[in-house]
Order: sequence, then C-alpha cells, then structure tokens
Amino acid sequence: MQFIADLHTHTCASTHAFSTITENTAAAKERGIEYLAMTDHGVAMPDSPHLWHFYGANNLPRYINGVFVLRGMEANILDYDGNIDVEIPELYGLLDWIVASYHHPVCAPKDKLSHTKGYIGALKNPHVCCIGHPDDPQFDFDYREVSVACRELHKAIELNATRLRSKSSQQRYREILSVCAEEGTTIVVDSDAHFHDRVGDFAQAAAFLEEMKFPQELILNIDRTRFKNFVISHKGNIFE
Repeated sequence: MQFIADLHTHTCASTHAFSTITENTAAAKERGIEYLAMTDHGVAMPDSPHLWHFYGANNLPRYINGVFVLRGMEANILDYDGNIDVEIPELYGLLDWIVASYHHPVCAPKDKLSHTKGYIGALKNPHVCCIGHPDDPQFDFDYREVSVACRELHKAIELNATRLRSKSSQQRYREILSVCAEEGTTIVVDSDAHFHDRVGDFAQAAAFLEEMKFPQELILNIDRTRFKNFVISHKGNIFE
C-alpha cells in the first residue's frame, strides 16, 4: 500500500506546530509522497495564522523539493449547522483543499444528534473536501448518516494516522471504517503532522487497514488517478 499524498499537515504558521513547508516537503519526498496539502488552522482557532497566510499562499511555488503543494486549510466547524471559518467567499478560490474539523476551543461539544447535523452541514459546503479526525470522542456522531452523506456528496472521511496511535481512537476507527466499507465511502489517510518527521508516516495506518481488510478502492490517496480526479472534481484542474 503506497501512499502518494498527505492532505492534512501543519506548519509553524500554526503556532503549536514546529516545521516549515520546506521541511515538510523534504520529509514528504523522502517517504515517496508526491502531493502535500498545507492545512494550517482556520482563523477561529486561537493558534491560527493571520488571514494573510491563506491569501499569501499563492506566492508559493507549486513544487517545493519536487513535491506538489496544495494550498489548504483545516477549517473549524463553528456550530451545529456546519458553518466553517472561511468568512470571505473569495478565499475559497485560493484554497485547493479544505479539511473541516471540530475543535473544542472553537465549538463546545454538545450531543450526538447535533454533531451529526454539524458534520453533514459542513459536508454540504461544496468547498469542503473531507472531515478531519472524526475519532474525537467529544464529538460523537452517527457514523452511518455521515458516511452516507460523504458518499452522496463525493467527500472523504479522514483516517488520522497521528491519532491512530491512541488505543481508544483505534477502536473508534474500527467502527467508523467498518461503516465506510459497508457504505462505499471514500477515506483519506492523513498524518496531521505538527512536525516534519510525521509527514507521510503511514506504516501503522497501512497495517491497520490491511488488518481490517478495508477495500483499497475506497482509499483516496493510494491511487494517483483517483486522487487527482477527486481534487479536479472539487477545484478544477490545479495540476496543469
């Protein structure tokens, strides 16, 4: 199982992360990662970069250390209607990849029904590509409802390789991924790296998926054509 993309990574622009985009792409190159999304936190998170960080990302070259860089954001889901902290519509045109996640400092946990409604609301935003770290027990949700929404809206659910190191997250991911397999829902394996040594570190995730016998045709970032077609369907052909 060879991964070709890592689509959730942080740089030191998010102040609780510690590497530059140059360091992250160098690490990606060493691990055979061809595409890297730079997804620092949206502005509602206390440690987020200034809005100018996202506006200025188009100053980056498309290739750094031979790795194609997607200009992205880990947007915060702000409420239980699924609104996210991309408040200026023109910013959507500058972002290639948006991960939508719940974070406790931004939105206080409520109940399973509310969290489910919020995730589905975020997925209905045409610019959102995937749901981030859905294993968070504070934001429990109806796995089947969200999985079906992902499939119908052509979105992905993230298997977060960093959080997979937790035993409790492993159990939740077994349940989430079992539903995804049953429903034919696409998943994406991401590092959520906050330091460059975690970029593209998917060995444990690969073993986990193989143990579960998860269908490889539902894993977005192990197939170059599947991945590029997914991005193009959301953002147009950014690879030209």
